[in-house]
Amino acid sequence: MLDLSEALSTSYDEVGYLDFYRDIFPEGSFEKRGVYEDGKYNGIAVSIRKGEKKAKRLTVTDDLEAIEEMTMTDDFCLMSPISYVGKSRKSGNARFMYAMAIDLDGIETLDQWRFFIKQVEQGHKMRSFVWGLPKPTYLVSSGTGIHIYYVFQKPIPLFRNIVEQLEILKKRLTWQAWTQGASSLHDNVQYESLFQGFRVVGTVTKNGDRCRAFKVGDKITVEYLNYFVPDEYRVKSLVYQSDLKLEEAMKKYPEWYQKRIVEKRPKKSWTCKKDLYDWWIRKLSEGAEQGHRYWCIMTLATYAKKCGVSREELEKDAYGLIPLMNTKGDTFTEDDVFHALEAFTDNYITYPIDTIVNRTGIPIEKNKRNYRKQQQHLQLARGIRQLKGEMGELVSGGGRPSQERIVREWQELNPGGRKADCIRETGLAKMTVYKWWRTVEHVTEQEKMRQGATGHENSKTDR
Repeated sequence: MLDLSEALSTSYDEVGYLDFYRDIFPEGSFEKRGVYEDGKYNGIAVSIRKGEKKAKRLTVTDDLEAIEEMTMTDDFCLMSPISYVGKSRKSGNARFMYAMAIDLDGIETLDQWRFFIKQVEQGHKMRSFVWGLPKPTYLVSSGTGIHIYYVFQKPIPLFRNIVEQLEILKKRLTWQAWTQGASSLHDNVQYESLFQGFRVVGTVTKNGDRCRAFKVGDKITVEYLNYFVPDEYRVKSLVYQSDLKLEEAMKKYPEWYQKRIVEKRPKKSWTCKKDLYDWWIRKLSEGAEQGHRYWCIMTLATYAKKCGVSREELEKDAYGLIPLMNTKGDTFTEDDVFHALEAFTDNYITYPIDTIVNRTGIPIEKNKRNYRKQQQHLQLARGIRQLKGEMGELVSGGGRPSQERIVREWQELNPGGRKADCIRETGLAKMTVYKWWRTVEHVTEQEKMRQGATGHENSKTDR
């Protein structure tokens, strides 16, 4: 097996962990310890002691003392090159990105290593036959893999529209790093969130060594990264798209303000019953296999977030699954779980089902009836139909009721009812209910038209 630290040391100069982080976070980037400074934020690291299940969160202030403290332990420690407001690492609290980091595994042979070096040193010449890589600022030996750091000349503000563009760019660069010849795992690319934490330089690695950083190139710009990817993956604008002040937004969009600012709900989020979380744990006991176990635990973390399960309960369940995971292949460790639990953030709350199936290897049957069985769903629709018949209303057709008719009938039986109640009780998809939903004004107008048409027909008969 190739010794990555040794390979790096023969090509580049090593830098100490404090020099590494001071270069990423220049003096003045964070608040001073114990001093609140408006417009400045802090880094957040997490560590876990070997054999324990609870992660400890550390605030990294401008003196970087927290990083130094971590290097004096044998704890597993992670940190992202991002500043946050508050003490939570959720994506909604992220403020500035100081570097983009990409994890690359599977460099096992000297030939693969030489190809990787060619990718980063001559990447601008390689687009004619394979895709190269931008020259990184640092390469970090993480034990079994490489962390590629692109340090920005100026930190990038993490507004949502900018985050969405950066995620697309990072995903493409990750694909280029994994698939062009440097990794043995080219068929199993591991895409990670823009907010993913990486093992802290100077702390212990999975194999018991220490994370080491090596200087490769200069600080970069987003425009430089754009040069190495096709146009559709490039960041088009780093300008925040809205100049609407928060006070104005509160008056203009009160519902949005309550959900996104007051309640701090992520965009396009929803909550599920805890049954979904418990169901996934049962599925893991049936179907988790080697090569998919990391993603299985990662999905457990996303479901915990969706279902309102606490971090403490998630950690207890996830670490408790280690013995089961070890029956499915080679050693599955606390470190693997620790990394997988990074998905316990708002950023993964809308993780697509198709992606979950592909990465976990566990089939999931899509259910558009909010966990209501088809028989119960149809029984409800027939019940509405039967009730209308008993009330003496005309009921036409004898087949399966259309989605439009189910919505209309539900509204008639529930005057003043809400869309959310209709979705829950009929089992129809949200978009279906919204499509066929009639407002009170619309219903009234249709009734007037119907009455007018009837009156007109009667007048013709009288003549």
